[in-house]
Amino acid sequence: MSRRPPCAGLWNTPMVHVDGDVTTCCLDEHLENKIGNLRTHSLARLWHGELMNRWRIAHIEGRFADSGPLCTRCNWRSAGALPDEKAQSWLDAFRARAKRRRRD
Repeated sequence: MSRRPPCAGLWNTPMVHVDGDVTTCCLDEHLENKIGNLRTHSLARLWHGELMNRWRIAHIEGRFADSGPLCTRCNWRSAGALPDEKAQSWLDAFRARAKRRRRD
């Protein structure tokens, strides 16, 4: 069995419900992976915030139980796999930003 890749949805497809609730996945009709609401926070703040970054790192590391509650039961093929090179590029940039913030 091959390794499950990170889900591209965590990087590419925020889903906004009609009431402003934002989730990570087009299959999340019950908002199990809800990350917030647009009435209280911008999409940019939600999508690039601490929670999403923790979930992305968990996906890259193969710790799907440590990301959104829906992720352990998901058929990730719906959103597709994040290619390894894109995952590594995002992780490198994330670590560089964190290092710059610690220096400042």
